[in-house]
Amino acid sequence: MADQQYDDTNRGAAFTPFPTQQMILQGKVNVEGVDSKVVLVKDQTKDGRGIVEVYQKMAVMFDNDKKGNDAAPDYSGPVGEDKRIAGWRRMKDGKPYMSFQISDKQQGQQTASSPLQEDSIPF
Repeated sequence: MADQQYDDTNRGAAFTPFPTQQMILQGKVNVEGVDSKVVLVKDQTKDGRGIVEVYQKMAVMFDNDKKGNDAAPDYSGPVGEDKRIAGWRRMKDGKPYMSFQISDKQQGQQTASSPLQEDSIPF
């Protein structure tokens, strides 16, 4: 069989954090005049050396009303001006994870609204 690579373009997944990971701070950073929201996660290297990883916010997902459609995403939201992200809660080997898909925003598609102001989201 020929060596085939899986194309994960515009797809992703998130899993339960490792026991060594701990979100410690959230805030913003300004790079070249552009503010970005960030989260700091304390972790350690394989040899036990302490590190702090800096993660930049890329999107916000809102709860979806699936309206009886079990295949619909559990969460979705905008990514920039012309993309959207959709997330599905999953289980594998008794462990929760979430799969993601990024797609073009459809013409006339409304962005999910939330009672929270975007600035009040903690990252």
